[in-house]
Amino acid sequence: MGGLPTAGGAGPTSLLLLLLSIAVVTVTFDRARYWLQWWRQRRLRQNRWEQVVAGGADAIETQLLEWNSQMAFGEPLLQAAGVLGPLLGLIGTVMGLMRVLASLGPQLVLPAGANLNNYGQVLLSTALGLIVSLIATSSLFANQGIRHWQVDGLRRRLRLRAQPTKA
Repeated sequence: MGGLPTAGGAGPTSLLLLLLSIAVVTVTFDRARYWLQWWRQRRLRQNRWEQVVAGGADAIETQLLEWNSQMAFGEPLLQAAGVLGPLLGLIGTVMGLMRVLASLGPQLVLPAGANLNNYGQVLLSTALGLIVSLIATSSLFANQGIRHWQVDGLRRRLRLRAQPTKA
């Protein structure tokens, strides 16, 4: 069983993809924990919102900006991972293809008894990059959607409160 080098071997892009995937999963779990805590503390938050509204327009805007900033935590990393994941995967695939072609020699002939499974491993880094991108993009869109839903709800409550009641 002659040997081709393992095309999907651990290289610099594999390490970068691993670090990127750890960061994406960490931010994703942090956002899930944040929103779970956000909904569990809705009574406290409603009381806080009533205090802020009583404080006037500047207090309202300051509180909305603070909450929006907390809600948006990690979004830049998720945006970057959505782009960098596939690019790192593609770089890993190109590097793997270069190793495979180098192992074939100048005539590009399979060595006797070569294992063809190694050729398929070349695409592994592209698949991993796409998976990282999918998780990052899904988490980003979910966080942005929930954030806009919550901030819009707070502003809607504020507008309803400002409308005069009909007697």
